[in-house]
Amino acid sequence: MKCVNCLCEAQQIPSELDGVEINCPHCGHFGVSASVLRQRLDRAFDVEKTRVFLHNWRDINPGRLPVINSENVIWAPSA
Repeated sequence: MKCVNCLCEAQQIPSELDGVEINCPHCGHFGVSASVLRQRLDRAFDVEKTRVFLHNWRDINPGRLPVINSENVIWAPSA
């Protein structure tokens, strides 16, 4: 599978999350809610800002899985 953030090869992890749980060598282990996946269609995440968000989340909430949801998603600017 491709990472939904950076599009590199990543592993989808079986999860009870309503969405997907991904382990990416560049973005780390995180989840994406089903609602964001539905909104995504032809949109992309802002890769660098999302990586910073995920890193900061892990620092603030050690041991908890960061999940990108409709309240914290960072979309790339439209072209």
